[in-house]
Amino acid sequence: MYMDKKNIKQKRTFVPQSIGDTLKKVNRKFSSKYNRTEFIINSKWPEIVGSYFKEYSEPLNVSRVSNFENDLGETVYKNYLNVSVTPAAAIEFQHFKDTIIEKINTYFGYKAIIDLRIHQNYIPKHSHMERNKKKQIDKGDIEFVKKNVEDFQNSNLKQSLLNLGNKITTEDK
Repeated sequence: MYMDKKNIKQKRTFVPQSIGDTLKKVNRKFSSKYNRTEFIINSKWPEIVGSYFKEYSEPLNVSRVSNFENDLGETVYKNYLNVSVTPAAAIEFQHFKDTIIEKINTYFGYKAIIDLRIHQNYIPKHSHMERNKKKQIDKGDIEFVKKNVEDFQNSNLKQSLLNLGNKITTEDK
């Protein structure tokens, strides 16, 4: 008998579940947008390029190009980082390209990025400001989170869930 596994949903039976199982839907939203390498490069970009280039460049994505097949028949890929750079800083960015690649690869501990592909685009300065700016939480959101955890007796768990709820509501906005 054929069974369709996609239609089987785990029903809540009031049995304790791990937080990882509960937050899969939230994690899926962020993990499908970036892979691990892109996420780390995007989050560490100001540290990688320094204060000058963080204002005039931003990483776009990592493209994978097949290079060759190894002895086991598996395809080996080369990773290229696509970077958007303002035209005024593009020549200087090109000059420091090897240093930036070296910093990225040292962070990962292996050759994660083979080369940079520079795209000259204008980057508005406010986009960098918005990325680093803290978002404010509504009083309604704070009350909603507090109301949902007020019945818990464990104060450490209660505080952790309050912090998690506040973090999630600021990321949604």
